[in-house]
Amino acid sequence: MRALANVDGGMIKAEIEIAATPERVFRSLTDGAELEAWWGSDDMYRTFDWVIDLRVGGKWSARARGADGVESTVDGEYIEVDPPTRLVYTWRPSWDDYAVTTVQYDLEATPTGTRLLVTHTGFGDRAMAATGTGEGWKRVLEWMGDYVERGSA
Repeated sequence: MRALANVDGGMIKAEIEIAATPERVFRSLTDGAELEAWWGSDDMYRTFDWVIDLRVGGKWSARARGADGVESTVDGEYIEVDPPTRLVYTWRPSWDDYAVTTVQYDLEATPTGTRLLVTHTGFGDRAMAATGTGEGWKRVLEWMGDYVERGSA
């Protein structure tokens, strides 16, 4: 398992191969209890209070608490829900002045599991936001891959 992130022209592409089925990987991206279990680390931040209405037009939200105790929020709306191959939603984080971007997950079965490609768009001329978020996606995919591959849940 290895996560890669590339920021080009305000668009982030991050990719990871995970030794698990697309169905299993999709569930880890859409189940609130699972998201809370893997999205974050004690030395950086932890996510909690995930609320998910998994349908086109449905809303989602989560809170996070940094290692320093500072809280933030992120929310959005599902644009496309096609288990287990695609998930698309808007992303509106408090730490980026609630700027709306779009996150797309594409899952492809491979002989050893699943290739997950994340495409995060909509940064426009906010290159610094895209650069920091690119590194963030790399960490997030590694956390998810570790969680799924060790057989949790």
